Amino acid sequence: MVHETAWRNFNQLTDTDDMATSTRKSRAKTEAHDGKRLEIIKACATLFDKVGYHGTSMQMLADEVGLGKPTLYHYFHSKTAILYEMHQLHMDALLGGLKAHSEANLPASEALRRACTDILHQIAEHPGYVRAFMDYYNDLDSDMRKKIRQRRQEYFLSICEIIQQGINGGEFFKCDLELTAYAFLGMCNWAYKWYPPMCKSRPPEQTAVTLCSVFIDGIRKN
Repeated sequence: MVHETAWRNFNQLTDTDDMATSTRKSRAKTEAHDGKRLEIIKACATLFDKVGYHGTSMQMLADEVGLGKPTLYHYFHSKTAILYEMHQLHMDALLGGLKAHSEANLPASEALRRACTDILHQIAEHPGYVRAFMDYYNDLDSDMRKKIRQRRQEYFLSICEIIQQGINGGEFFKCDLELTAYAFLGMCNWAYKWYPPMCKSRPPEQTAVTLCSVFIDGIRKN
């Protein structure tokens, strides 16, 4: 009886160890897969930035990443899927930034400045993502566009909320929320056209201070 109990306990421990080993291997495999996907996305973003989305084929993307075309299809079934992931990564960064700023309970003017800084950081560090986001949104499949449109709207409404908080707190004068938010985002987003060549000499934080001082002074309540 003692031997049987000991043997059952040994088998239970062995099964537990096997499950833990299997979980670790699965996690490592998933992390490696995700890491490779991110590597592919970064390389493809660079190529999209150089020759444009429409001028790029899956074979060109495979060559850029150093993979065979069938291997590339293992990670992404189409270049549209790659484009979609670029959109998602860009929105992850922007929405994540807004969430952090909201939790910090910042004055509205500072929250807007930091939102602008986030956008400029994306332009400086991932120009291919941003160009894909700005120029090739309509090339996404309809379901993809719908999902990205929802995230864009979530971001836009968050900017409106910041402006409204500034009005409620007496920091900004009463203004049209939507038009003011569009003006702010237009100023920030259009920087993808002119900011990349100067991002090293004018860091995002410094540039955001300059841009936002002009914008915020226009809505600041005297």
